[in-house]
Amino acid sequence: MQENTDRSIIINSLTLYARLAIVSVSGLLYTRFSLQALGMADYGLYSVIASIIVFAGIANTIMVTTSNRFMAIAEGRGDREEARRQFNVNLAVHAMIAVATVTLALPLGHTYIDGHVNYAGSMDVVTRVYDIAVLSSAVSFLGVPYNGLLIARERFFVFCGTDVLMSLFKLLFSWLLITHFDHKLLVYTYVMAFMTAFPTFVYMVYCRLKFPETVRLMLVCGKRRYIEVFNFSIGIGIGAVATIGKAQGGALIINMFFNTIVNAGLAVASSVSLLLQTFANNVQKPITPQIVKSYASGDMRRCMTLVCFASKATCLTMFFVSIPFLLIPETLLGLWLDQTPPDAVTFMRLIIIDTLIFTANAGVNDYVFATGRIKTYQLIISTLLVTSVAVGWLALRSGMPAQTLFHVYIVFSLIVFVVRPFIIRHVTGFDVLTLARRSYLPILLVLTLFLPYALWCRLSSDIAYVSLAYAYYLPLIYFLGLDSNERAALNGAVRAAAARVGVRFGRHA
Repeated sequence: MQENTDRSIIINSLTLYARLAIVSVSGLLYTRFSLQALGMADYGLYSVIASIIVFAGIANTIMVTTSNRFMAIAEGRGDREEARRQFNVNLAVHAMIAVATVTLALPLGHTYIDGHVNYAGSMDVVTRVYDIAVLSSAVSFLGVPYNGLLIARERFFVFCGTDVLMSLFKLLFSWLLITHFDHKLLVYTYVMAFMTAFPTFVYMVYCRLKFPETVRLMLVCGKRRYIEVFNFSIGIGIGAVATIGKAQGGALIINMFFNTIVNAGLAVASSVSLLLQTFANNVQKPITPQIVKSYASGDMRRCMTLVCFASKATCLTMFFVSIPFLLIPETLLGLWLDQTPPDAVTFMRLIIIDTLIFTANAGVNDYVFATGRIKTYQLIISTLLVTSVAVGWLALRSGMPAQTLFHVYIVFSLIVFVVRPFIIRHVTGFDVLTLARRSYLPILLVLTLFLPYALWCRLSSDIAYVSLAYAYYLPLIYFLGLDSNERAALNGAVRAAAARVGVRFGRHA
């Protein structure tokens, strides 16, 4: 059984990385073309509107994790009838969220736009862009239970293929937008709305063809199931409000004290950070359902191993892909963008550092969510995150520069990193010493030993500078980041791959 699940992790990881290779290149070019087509002011405005939309859909964000968790638990126990009931409960909840979002988000968003958005153009256009984005987001909410089923069944190729198709379409459209179409912001908004809603229809069709017994509609009676989902959602909601408040609130806070051109710099930096984090999360993503299923089946030893590996691998991978953006950001943004917005380099470095701190606990969150005992954990962590937003707002209000907000975020992220182990030990009884020995310590050793190179070694050639950085970082990961079992598994995988390549080469010869 373990061999099969390990094999599925490898296959799913390869699928995710194949998707990422295409989506990453497309995403970088898409951001360049979008910024070039819209201009800094309109591109920054759209990032502010997107931040408001995320706040408007916060209930849906809460239910994404809830839906994925309950579907994975049902699949881990092998109970197909329970999976069907759980799917229908989540679908009913998401339908109500979609209706509530449209009903509440439109008037509340209009109030915020009228009172707080700084934009030199027509405010009627801003309102129209917002309305279109809200309606498309409401449609996307209905796809969440289907996506949760795909993750529970580990059909990663479905949403990977959809993402690839959508990213290529966005790339083509953003390129055409540079030289075609009038009213570029509105055209851009309509196309992005379509891209937001389209995956929902793909997931629905696929699940109805492949899993008809699970997605067949039924009325689930009895309050117990809804109460169980609701109670879990409260805990998730506490964390979601804080996380979204920190991530998206930064754009809204900066727009209160600066203009949309500064927001354009933040949007570029955030898009880079999100891309790097997505790359790192591809290590975690195929492991997440295995953590939940191992917990549901009572295999705690394997669950612990996966949690430690997911946390360590996600953080070290995040740093691996971030190295060029930390060492030579000016060169990369200069090659990538036609014109680099103000503060983009500073924002990017600070956001990457803040994200790195959080990825060190990537697997821990999966474990806590699998246990279902999340309220105390979420309340403490979320209080710290919300406090960071409030302190950052006070700092900007006092006249400090925009990047001060992210200095505050980093300080509070370090505080969260320190207190988190004590919380999970108290709440779940998790073996924190093992986590520290197998995850935190290797991360600390690798990054600490790499730091002198980043600070004091500077070569005249950017290519040589980054190449030498990787030549130094990779041995650090191999000898200090991996334990003996992980090194043996890696060596075995490399030998097996080499043998297969040799066999194929011999056949062709």
